[in-house]
Amino acid sequence: MCFSEVTSMQKMIITGSNGFVGSALANKLKENYKITCLVRHGSNISLLPENIEIKYIDYNNTVAIMRLLREQDVLIHTAALTRAKSWQQFKKINIDLTEKLIEIYNQTTSLKQFIFISSQAAAGPAADKSTPKLESDECHPVTMYGRSKLLAENLINEKAEKPWTIIRPVSVFGPGDKDFLQYFRLIKKHLAMFIGFRKKYYNFIFVDDLIEMISKTINNEKAYNETFFARGTDTLSIQQFVHNIESVMKTRALHLHIPQFLLCPIAVVSEMLTVFSHRPPIVNREKIKEFKQDNWIVSGDKAKKILDFETSGNMLDKLKTTYQWYKNKGWI
Repeated sequence: MCFSEVTSMQKMIITGSNGFVGSALANKLKENYKITCLVRHGSNISLLPENIEIKYIDYNNTVAIMRLLREQDVLIHTAALTRAKSWQQFKKINIDLTEKLIEIYNQTTSLKQFIFISSQAAAGPAADKSTPKLESDECHPVTMYGRSKLLAENLINEKAEKPWTIIRPVSVFGPGDKDFLQYFRLIKKHLAMFIGFRKKYYNFIFVDDLIEMISKTINNEKAYNETFFARGTDTLSIQQFVHNIESVMKTRALHLHIPQFLLCPIAVVSEMLTVFSHRPPIVNREKIKEFKQDNWIVSGDKAKKILDFETSGNMLDKLKTTYQWYKNKGWI
């Protein structure tokens, strides 16, 4: 059954639904599904739509999770840590929680599909620009985050007794995102910083396009027990991406290149300055491992062939939409 054929009566539950991707899912799919949003106590829910069902959850409480998943049809698992101070933190949220949800999924007769939002980081970078990473390629994650996502994927492959789908987005931008927001804020100050002097290439995907792709996997038997990369059509150097942001902001920035040998000392200092904080710094030694890679590019052929998914529209228009949202919300 394809997404367009699904009745509005189907029930969907989304973990991590207050986050960037989770909230976008809730906003876009609420017209077609009865959505239940799972969020941790004390979470910021400002990105979630009004009049949507929100359930506060302690993910350590297995009984409460089982009760909330009862009578649901589809489970989309977006909750994750993208930055952490230790492997144990990544393991607890990205691996152990996934394993717990899979066990509950197996026991919950109403649930028919488990959709896991993984990451390009699980696969690792491509060897070169001319050879995008394929879903069938051997995975070589370079960070603890990437390894944790790959191990979670492995658990799904090994333990899920009913249909599952794994989606690995590339770098996602759009309204609600706080990572690329930093680029916009720096460029507004007429400054852009780049790692090293070699060109580094990336794939990007607009959040609405990612949600469209996810929707194409829901109740789609062709997507059962499959892993897909989610990417837009463009492969850009980070310099080209920044130039696009400059264009939509109608400004120019001073381009500064930071030599790679300075990255580790900068990360160490950054970590020391946040040693008493619960949150890891944006720039840390794990993030530096990602920055040093030259080709974060993947193939979209599998998604196009099986899901008939290919993004349309102009990158500049999508960046304009993002910029206008930031301005309207007072984020920039």
